[in-house]
Parts: sequence; structure tokens; C-alpha cells
Amino acid sequence: MRLYRLVEAIVLRFINFVWLCFIRLHENKNIKAKKSLYTKSDLTEEQKSQIDRFYIENYGKKIPYKWHRLYQSYTGKFDFRYIPEPLFTTALELIDNRRIEVLPLENKVVLTNFVRGNEDKVRVPKTYIACVAGRFYDGNLNPIDQGAAIALLTELNGGTYDAICKKTLDTSSGRDVRLVKIKDGIDQVKNDSIEDILKSMGSDFIVQEKIVAHRDISALYDKSINTIRVLTYQTKYAYKAAPVVMRIGRDSYLDNAHAGGMFVGVTDDGALLKEAFTEYQDRYTVHPVSGVEFDGYVIPRIPDVIDAAIQMHKNYPTVRFMSWDFAIDENENIVVIEVNLHSQSVWLSQTAHGCGVFREDTAEMLHLIAKSNR
Repeated sequence: MRLYRLVEAIVLRFINFVWLCFIRLHENKNIKAKKSLYTKSDLTEEQKSQIDRFYIENYGKKIPYKWHRLYQSYTGKFDFRYIPEPLFTTALELIDNRRIEVLPLENKVVLTNFVRGNEDKVRVPKTYIACVAGRFYDGNLNPIDQGAAIALLTELNGGTYDAICKKTLDTSSGRDVRLVKIKDGIDQVKNDSIEDILKSMGSDFIVQEKIVAHRDISALYDKSINTIRVLTYQTKYAYKAAPVVMRIGRDSYLDNAHAGGMFVGVTDDGALLKEAFTEYQDRYTVHPVSGVEFDGYVIPRIPDVIDAAIQMHKNYPTVRFMSWDFAIDENENIVVIEVNLHSQSVWLSQTAHGCGVFREDTAEMLHLIAKSNR
């Protein structure tokens, strides 16, 4: 048994090393692609000194300035507490969010487990069918065969309904998400049969209700549900939430920044900030389609969304960081769409708000990295 544990530890370290190399390559490619953004943002000598003092004191060494310059280039706001994306993804996140351990929890089929004990605060989208490793399940996760799965999709709501098909593993930025509208066994969007839809989704996917956004959110842009991103994290003595971000569609039913959507900061009481951005810094003070002005526009139930995220995080104290995607439905219910446990994009909050993602807790987070490196 002792030999087995040793071999297991070696294999896990190797897997973690390979993932670490991949992430470092990705982050290096990412910052190079945004060179035109950060090179137009300069730091004063005093600002550089503030960064150096803060990082030497809490992290043990200096860091490159380019990430601070990049984040500052969006809002024009300087904050010495900005956390560079690669420092989070290749160091801080790996302390308590090791990919091999959190991946099973990210499977969208088990999302209801996170809601446990908080059903009065938040709901999950209704599931019509699910597929796990090629095995089919009904909405209550009872095993069924493919024929029964096809029948459920055909007969629901008299044969005509909107639904979202999405893969449940290794997805991001709206990848592998498909909107379908079934009538007489045929998808009216792409003219595929239900059998073709199931085949195209592979062996791990879920088919769920299409959430209808609350009228105040739909007014911003009505072709996407405009999700709310809340990153929760643990300090030594508390669960907290980072500054909230809303992602809004622009010319698609997808609202992800990497998929062409825009994002805007949201205050803790629900007011949008003045300016929304795309990933490569197209800037908007009003939505280009709806014409709604962002500054001060109030999103309903944001304090409740933050509370729900923190309460759900308490179900998994072994995980330090959780990034939740929420919607507010037409009846003003809070709906959790998914939870992300690795590669959580801390740049999103920092660029939208112009402040460090962990605010007053940044020093504590850097201490965790320094301690893990000893």
C-alpha cells in the first residue's frame, strides 16, 4: 500500500507538471496577443515602487509590470494589488484547486449538489436529459436508454420548445453550447433530427431549459441571458466574493468575453459601472443594439446572488476558489448556470473594476503562494 501511494503521488505530480507547462504557455501567448493594449498604458516610477514594495513584502520578489499595465489600460485605474493572471493560474489556484481533483466537481450534471441546503436561495436549470460517458439519464438522473431520451425531447411541451444543449466537461467561453428548438422531431435552428443532435454532442452533455432572463436584464440585450460572474474565495477566517461582473451579449446568444460578448463591472448593490468592454477593449457606455446606458443601471437581486454564491461555496470547503455563473430568470429567481473551478479568469473582474480581484485580501493570497514555495 505504501508503494502504491508513492507511485500515485509521483503520477499526480507529473500530471500537475504537464498541466502547469500548458498553462504557462497559454498565459505567455495571451499576454503577447495583448501587447498593443498594455504598451499604451504607462506606470509612474512611484507606481512601480508601490508594486515592488507590496510584492517583495508579501510574495518575496518582484513581478513584471506588464499585467498591471494591461489591467490598468481598461479603466485607467492603478492598483498595486492587481494579481497577474499567470500568478493565479499557475500558483495560487493550484494550491487548493488542483485540476485533477476539481474536474469531477465541474461536470454540469452534478451542479445540483452545490445547491444543497440553499434551495430557498437559488435553483438550477431544469434538466430534460443528460448523457454521462455515453449513458443516458432523465431529468431526475434515472438511467434510461437512447430511445427514451429521444422520446423525452420529442414529447416535451407538445413537441415545440427551446432548449440548450451543452457539453458537460472541458468547456469554456461558450464552446459546445447549442440552442435548439424542436418541432416534430426536427431542430428548427439547424434542421437536424434529434438523433443527429445527440450524436453531435458526443458522450458527455446535458439538455436543459432555456432560461428566460428577467425583463430588466433582457432590456440590456434580449438575445442572450447576460450572466453574472461571481468569484468566491476563502480567507483564513471567512468566505468572501470578488467584485461582480456581468457579461452581456453583443451579436449572439453567447455572452462570454472570449466569444465576442462584452463585460461590465457591477457594484455589490447591483448598479452597473459606466463602461463595458470587450476582451480587446472595444468600449461602450451604451449597448450598441439596445441603446441602454450602463452607468447606474440596476440589476435585480445582486446582493442575494452574492450571498447565494458564498453559501453554496460552504458546501465544498476543500476548494478555495469558485467562479459561479448566474442568471436572473423572468420570475426574478436566481439560477446558477455553472461553476468553474480551474482557469477562472481573474482578469475579468480586475479589468472591469480597475482594482485587485482580492482587494484587501491580496496580501494573504500572496502569502499562500510564498508559503507553498518553501
